Amino acid sequence: RNEHIKNKIKPALKENSIVICDRFTDSTLAYQVFGKKINKNFINNVHKYILENIKPDLTFVLTVNINKALKRINSRKKKNRYDKFSKKFYENVQRSFIKIAKKNKKRYFLIDNSKDSPEVEKIIFNKFIKIFNK
Repeated sequence: RNEHIKNKIKPALKENSIVICDRFTDSTLAYQVFGKKINKNFINNVHKYILENIKPDLTFVLTVNINKALKRINSRKKKNRYDKFSKKFYENVQRSFIKIAKKNKKRYFLIDNSKDSPEVEKIIFNKFIKIFNK
């Protein structure tokens, strides 16, 4: 994440570009702190050091039925290290994303992604455009 911020995000923000990431600090909290039980203060200090007050203006949290998520994971040809955890791990991670999102409803949008529908992309795009145009 440090390299990504230093080499991509900061230069883009200096040019007043819009930056879109598929994962950021909330993912670290959900996966590392709530999923893998890494010390939250440690993660917060790392974020404070590398982010220098950079934070998202808008975050979409895609929720999914855990059994559906596990079927999706199992159908992947290539799996990463996060694709091999227990159902309990994924339940903890999703609960933590929802908890994080509910603390700041102006920045977060919870979207159910259980149906494998292209509608989710439209919902995200339309919410982004609505907020961007403000």
